[in-house]
Amino acid sequence: MRRNRTRLEQISYENTYAHCILTLEKFYAKTKGRDGKKLRPPLPIDVKKIPSRTDTSAFKPILTILERHGPMTSKDIAVLLKKNSHKICGTMRHAVDAGYVTKKSHVRRRDAGEGYMDCWLYQIAS
Repeated sequence: MRRNRTRLEQISYENTYAHCILTLEKFYAKTKGRDGKKLRPPLPIDVKKIPSRTDTSAFKPILTILERHGPMTSKDIAVLLKKNSHKICGTMRHAVDAGYVTKKSHVRRRDAGEGYMDCWLYQIAS
């Protein structure tokens, strides 16, 4: 009569099996076939992450302005830095991706005075 496995025994078996399969796949990734090519591409856990090429020195003037004046739109920051607002928008997008700045939705009156427009309000990440 065959005894049923407990849940702990099943998990232990599955972990051991998974470890064996992972070891085999790593072996295949290192081994070359007869044609000189590797049997499989490298595993995702073996691929080294490429560091970000974001230039954080561009964030310093923006972070200084946000620290001094509080939350602002990219247009306001561009006026204070005397730069093109499109360049500031791109830099702000990178600063948000890097985690230095947070953005939230904001509504402001148009310059001509007719109606409102949606924009982002940027502030230093806490």
